[in-house]
Parts: sequence; structure tokens; C-alpha cells
Amino acid sequence: MQLENRTAIVTGGSSGIGRSIALEFAREGADVMIGDVQRAPKDKAEETPTDDLIQDLGREAMFTKTDVTQVTDGKKLVESTVEAFGGVDIVVNNAGIFPPGSVDTVSEEDWDQTFATNVKAIYIVTKPAVAHLRDSEAGRILNLSSQLGLVGRANAAAYCASKGAVVNLTRQMAIDYASDKITVNAISPGIIRTSMTAEKLADESRREPLERDTLLPFFGDPTDIGRTAVFLASDDSRYVTGHCLVIDGGYTVH
Repeated sequence: MQLENRTAIVTGGSSGIGRSIALEFAREGADVMIGDVQRAPKDKAEETPTDDLIQDLGREAMFTKTDVTQVTDGKKLVESTVEAFGGVDIVVNNAGIFPPGSVDTVSEEDWDQTFATNVKAIYIVTKPAVAHLRDSEAGRILNLSSQLGLVGRANAAAYCASKGAVVNLTRQMAIDYASDKITVNAISPGIIRTSMTAEKLADESRREPLERDTLLPFFGDPTDIGRTAVFLASDDSRYVTGHCLVIDGGYTVH
């Protein structure tokens, strides 16, 4: 197993991509702390909480209610992980939101909340974790960006801007923590079938342009991101840092 005897924190781990990352980590031997605003999955098809599924796989798991935009919650998440598991080896900053709107239509409140959740949360959660990552023999930080951190899309001003910030913040963090042998990488998913994209994909008029612009004749599943996260968290990627790995079916190729 690639992540045996390691402990991971996964924000936004109750549903969708974060849930898949947490489960794939557990399948590879990791114990996992789930940090999310709610324990129950958002998708009704995902009935069982992530931490219960991980325990069914024979690994240790806990849930800590976490609003990643709050400094006190970020500290509590890390402290609870260390108390329960003895340390932190991997931090996955996955929590994110996507309010639609152009610069002139998105509200200031939604703009600020998007940056707080998608960007500042990386600072909030990672800052208290760094000391513990330095103590790890294989410290890893994974930040979730998006294909829209690399290209634009109509009515997605706040999201595109925030996810672009994640890509460059990842590069900057890689510089700061290289001497500690902590790798920092980003994952930029394309369209992935989750509760977050379900409504969009159910609407033919919204789905058709995405199908046209995705080179492969299918959309990704959360497992596609989960397995990539395993690679970036494992020893197989020990010489990879400051990289943004795009998993989008070819959307950004053209």
C-alpha cells in the first residue's frame, strides 16, 4: 500500500471529489481526518458518511466540523488530527464553492466568500499544519484548483480568478517548503460527475458545450481525481513539486 502509516487531512471530504480522495487514501493504507461543514454527503446517492466508509475499509477515520474560512476551525482541525492520530503527513485543501456571475453581476459578498473558501482557506488550514508536516518523513500538500484556473469561462469570474490564484500559490508554497522536503502540488480537474455538477450536466443546453470542448467522449468520475491524489501523496511523486496536474479530458488543450 502506497500510503501505509500516514495520516491525511482532507477538507470538503464529505462529498464528491474530496470524498473520493479520502477513500482512495484509505485504500492505500492512510488514516484520514475529514474536515467539512457537514458530515452527511450532499449527494443523496452517497448515503454513508465518508468516515464510516473508511472505517469499513479497516482504516481509522474521524470527522471534524470545519468551516475552512474560520481560523479557529482550521486550528481545531489540525489539532484534532494530531491528537487522534499522532501527526499529519498529508494536507488536501479541497473545499471550494462556485457562485456564477461576471465581474459586473457577481455580488461582492459572493466574490469575497469564493476567495475565502477557495484561496484563503489554504492559508488557514495549512499554516497550523506546517510544523507537523516538517516532522513527517513524507510531507505532502495538495491544493485543488480547476481547469478554470487555467482558462476562462463565461459567468465564472470569481471562480476562475480564485482557482488561478490556487495554481500560483501552489508554486510559491513549493519554493517555501522545498528545504523541508515537503512537496506542494495542485490538481486541476475538468468536468467531474459530482453533486456540484449534476444540475449542469442534466441540462442539455449547458452540457452540450462541455461535451464539445472535452476531447475525450466522456466526463470524469471522482475516482479519477482520487487516484491522482494518491500518486501525488505517495513516494512515487517524491521529486514532483510546484506542479499543476490537469485532469480534464483534454478541455484545456485547445
